[in-house]
Amino acid sequence: MKIIRVWAMPNKWTFTIPPIADLLSRYVGDGKGWIDPFAGMYSPAEFTNDLNPDSPATEHLDAFDWSAKLSGLFKGCLFDPPYSLVQVSRSYKDFGLKSRIGTTDPTASFKEVKDHIAPLILPSGHVISFGWNSNGFGKKRYFNIVEILLVAHGGGHNDTIVTVERKIPNLFDTTPNGEGE
Repeated sequence: MKIIRVWAMPNKWTFTIPPIADLLSRYVGDGKGWIDPFAGMYSPAEFTNDLNPDSPATEHLDAFDWSAKLSGLFKGCLFDPPYSLVQVSRSYKDFGLKSRIGTTDPTASFKEVKDHIAPLILPSGHVISFGWNSNGFGKKRYFNIVEILLVAHGGGHNDTIVTVERKIPNLFDTTPNGEGE
């Protein structure tokens, strides 16, 4: 596993932070075959969703609903949800929605979205998760961490932690090439 720490100015639009943009260019490329349930304004993924109807996302649904209706197989997923309960609350209130999200742990609240997405990622595909922890999708969903990028922002700002995971084939995988590369 590779761990890198860099410094960069914070930005509301995670994918525009230079070291993060560099990492995305290495893994995501042109975005073909990638999904993003929390796309925001600058997602490179081909299939995008965001609550904000003014965002350039292709759909504007709750991430749970969007991920539940996905079908097919994908090269990878960008997973950049709100990082805190305050951000979750603000996101949903801004669009007049009630959050499905719990009141104590915002990271646990996205479990079902991850559960919907994980089986749709091709073996050897990647999930890139963003937040204030490195939990990602995890081994129970058949993902191994290959790289962690810590982006320090200085002062009182929390680091942005970027976790890159690769899907490992499992014995019960029914996807094409489920037995490996």
